[in-house]
Parts: sequence; structure tokens; C-alpha cells
Amino acid sequence: MINDILTLSIASLRFVIDTRGSDVQITVPRIFNKFLTENSLLGVTHPSTQDELFLEIKHDEQILNRGFTKPVCRTKIWELWLDEKGDFVFVSPRQSPPKLVYIENNFHKGVIAFDFSLVKGKEIYPLASIDIRIAVNWLANFGDLVLHAAGVIVESQGLCFIGSSGAGKSTLVTHIAGQTGTTIMGEDQVILRYLSGQFWIFGTPWHEHEDRCSPEGVPLKKVFFVDRSLAPGVHPITPSEGVQRVLQTAFIPYYLPEKLPLILDRLSLLASTIPMFTINPVLGSDLSSQIFDQQI
Repeated sequence: MINDILTLSIASLRFVIDTRGSDVQITVPRIFNKFLTENSLLGVTHPSTQDELFLEIKHDEQILNRGFTKPVCRTKIWELWLDEKGDFVFVSPRQSPPKLVYIENNFHKGVIAFDFSLVKGKEIYPLASIDIRIAVNWLANFGDLVLHAAGVIVESQGLCFIGSSGAGKSTLVTHIAGQTGTTIMGEDQVILRYLSGQFWIFGTPWHEHEDRCSPEGVPLKKVFFVDRSLAPGVHPITPSEGVQRVLQTAFIPYYLPEKLPLILDRLSLLASTIPMFTINPVLGSDLSSQIFDQQI
């Protein structure tokens, strides 16, 4: 159990959850422990930012019963609405308990609201299944993205492996780490940010295995698209093809069209400055030499 305030640092985004004034007992999934503030800054050298979202937990009938004015995105798992002020309302209707998370559109402050009586005596993580949705929309303000990708750290620089589910990203980075002893930043989701004039890649906690993720952030060196439909090996691709492949797999809030121009500008810059390749790995071969020998 975590008392009073929980602070998570993910890709230089700080989620601060305040339980003071409520009797809710909060905790985090075990895999999130690395991202708690007291741990997440150890060994991390990425540029510091002031991107902090303060969330207060409240049981307020007026908040719970407020009307939403505009549906933005609705799925079976989560929903995003706008309220009368144009602020965001994230809804998790299938979570127990169902939660509403109101967030100012500048992502500075917000409220997590639910019926406290449903969690009496239980420990809960109040942003379960919503934290990644919040991050996607928050990052869009900067033109940054959550990528459906795996990543490793090699000599203080990041290698990113993008691919759809089942493409083999996790197997590939596990194999590379076994060959080279490198750090796995994540096996399914990583975050791409443009900070201080440079692209950075960050680990995230949204994975199944805690030994295959890290809170660290490092400059991005190369991007590989895992594609088993191609000839085996590693092959360079054009910037335009690289952008198209990112658009096919990244978590992009297309439901907020006003955010898209900055995101597309960032991707264009990424493709023109970071080398991109396709890879169809042949496991059992010397993968590390295939990947590291590609010229910048």
C-alpha cells in the first residue's frame, strides 16, 4: 500500500495521485514499482521536464453525475468525452469500480472520481487501464507518441523495434539482450519523445514481464520495423516508407484531428534524422551483428 500520494514518472511525464481527504488505499501493479519516483530517476540521464499531472481522488456525487457534452472516442474498454469546458473525461465503464477521470485540457490538474463504497477495505490502482490512454493524449500535446514497439539500450543509445502484435518484437529483443547483455526498455510499448532538439526513447510499465522493462530514457539511434513477410535480414528503407510504417502501428489519437499536424511534423523529422530499416530476423543467427553493423 502507498500512503497519501503516489507519483509515477513515465517518459518524463509525472503522474501525481493524491488520496488525502479520502480513505482509499492505493497501490500499483508490481511492474510499476520501477516507475515510482523514488526509483525511476536512478541512472536516468534524459532531459528533465516540468510535465506534471496532479490528480486528486474524490467521491463527489456532483462530479460523478456531471453530464458529458461530446463523445470523442468510444470503445468496449474505455471512452473519452469532452465536458462543457472542453476538458477531457476518461471513462472506464468495465473497470471495478467504474471510474471517471476529469483532466484539464492542458494536462496540469484533474480528478479521479468513483464510488468509494465499492472499494472499502481494498487496495486499488486508480488508473488501471486508463493511464496509457491518458499518456497517449497528453503526449499528443507535444507531438510525441506511444509506440507499439520494443526497445533496448546499447551503449547509452536506444534501438527501437516496431511491429504489430505477433510480429516477434519480444522474442527479438530478448534474444538480443541474451547475446549482448543489453537493457530491455520494453517488449510491447515504448514512448518516443522529442526533447532538447533530440529524439529519445523511453521504457514504459505496460508489459507482462517486469524483467523486460525499464524506466530509463536514452537518445534514439535506429528504428527497425519487424516484418516477417520480407526476405530475411536487415534492409534500409526510405523516410517516407518509415513514416507510413509508424502510422500503421503507433497509438495516434486520430479522434483529435487538431493534434495530428504536430505529430506528422515530428514523424517527418524523425524519418529524416534517424536511420530506419526493416528486419526479418532469423533466430539462431548472429542477430546482434546484423543489427549493429548497419551503417548510420
